[in-house]
Amino acid sequence: MIFLAIDVGKNTILSKKEIKWFRITFILAAVGAFCEYMGVLLDYIDNSPVLVHKLITFVEFSLSPYLGVCLAYSCSTKINIKPIALLLVVNSILQIISLFNGIVFYIDASGTFCRGSAYWLYLMFCGITFVFILYVFIRMALKSHVRNILCIIIIAMIVIIGQTANIVDGSINSGYFSLCMTAMLLYIFIQNMLRHKMVETINKEKNISNHDALTKVMSRISFDNKATELDKEIKENPEGLKFAICECDLNNLKQVNDTFGHDAGDEYIINSCKVICNFFKHSPVFRIGGDEFVAILQSDDYDALSTLKTEVINFSKTEIQKSCPLIEKRSFSAGFAVYDAKTDRSFGEVMKRADTEMYETKKMLKDLHP
Repeated sequence: MIFLAIDVGKNTILSKKEIKWFRITFILAAVGAFCEYMGVLLDYIDNSPVLVHKLITFVEFSLSPYLGVCLAYSCSTKINIKPIALLLVVNSILQIISLFNGIVFYIDASGTFCRGSAYWLYLMFCGITFVFILYVFIRMALKSHVRNILCIIIIAMIVIIGQTANIVDGSINSGYFSLCMTAMLLYIFIQNMLRHKMVETINKEKNISNHDALTKVMSRISFDNKATELDKEIKENPEGLKFAICECDLNNLKQVNDTFGHDAGDEYIINSCKVICNFFKHSPVFRIGGDEFVAILQSDDYDALSTLKTEVINFSKTEIQKSCPLIEKRSFSAGFAVYDAKTDRSFGEVMKRADTEMYETKKMLKDLHP
């Protein structure tokens, strides 16, 4: 436990508060366990020093209830501790009194530990603190994932069974042993739970960064990662790679924003994006700018490239010639480019051809605008 107390702040993701409380818990558990087993040893030694035995038992009985609170605070509980702290102070006062009159415990003339007439008071204080631990563990279980509930129950049962066995039969010295086991398992459990939460948070943030917040298609970050991936494949296996690019640029977005407002502009972007996604159902679509989208065609969409290109151009011509308010149109200009293993040395070269064709299409559609 002492080694754990020293090591608890190293290679950990616990907060400073949790580290502090685990360190206190491990130190108190180590001291309490030492006193418990020293007390057992002194019971077996004939004519052991009564005063030493008394002091050791006093420390053992005083620390035991405090460990319950320390365990609870190691879980970062936000429960008000003042009522429990007051009870612990009363317990400490009783133990001090017991040193002189043996009300809770006493050491007889032969140096053997004996329970006093008010030993039940000590058991009551221990019971209150362990009910407090159980309450904290139940709260943790309710907030935790289902897979963690069983672990929390097992940890709670270790301390309950260990303490109960010691209370029923004083010769079973499982009190501090169960507390030490609980503290170590709780330390491992809290660390694992925090790591799991951290991984979940990282995955959520990664998912958010990989998707455009407005349209929910892939983001610019995802596009850059895909471009890097394809560049690597071009270098490693240029002949075995097949892909095409469709770059789309929304028409008249500035006019929509200026005339109808940016909320209407966002709606225009979303609706136009849906149309683009409907054309390229088997390909990832990326939003790489305010009004720019790119679809990277592979597999089925790559095989149907000629048909898709015709459908996209025909749609764009029809949409821009519609006699309806600008806000109701889903107009965009598209440029296509196919990767050629013989001439293309990077993804950027293919993208440049798609960009050139897209601007040519934009000029053509501008001439068709009514």
